[in-house]
Amino acid sequence: MGEKKHLSAEFVPGKWEFTTDGGSTFEIGKTSTPYDYLMGALSGCLFATFNDLAIKMKVEWEHVSFDVNGEKKATPPTTFEWVSIDVVAKGVADQARFTKAFETATRYCSIYTTISKVAEMKWNIEFA
Repeated sequence: MGEKKHLSAEFVPGKWEFTTDGGSTFEIGKTSTPYDYLMGALSGCLFATFNDLAIKMKVEWEHVSFDVNGEKKATPPTTFEWVSIDVVAKGVADQARFTKAFETATRYCSIYTTISKVAEMKWNIEFA
């Protein structure tokens, strides 16, 4: 059986938020949209998956950043039309192993895989 996950969400006029079991609360609507959360969740899930693989593959790096862009479809359901992830990696000892770990992460990351069912997904790595 897989790991169970849970959060609670509260919606009252002027205040929409969700809270994780760990106690983190996130407000929806005033400064961010559900699409911001989805793109943030994508970057967090993809990096966590990559990091686990990098440890197993002994990939060394000093700094990794993602620039995530996407375009919503104009007609309902307004899923993403496309999503692109530009990766900048610094202090990488073996670029080929880094790339292999990242490519594998795109196949193992549940959020990347889910979004790929409705959107064209692209990624690029720049080594600095």
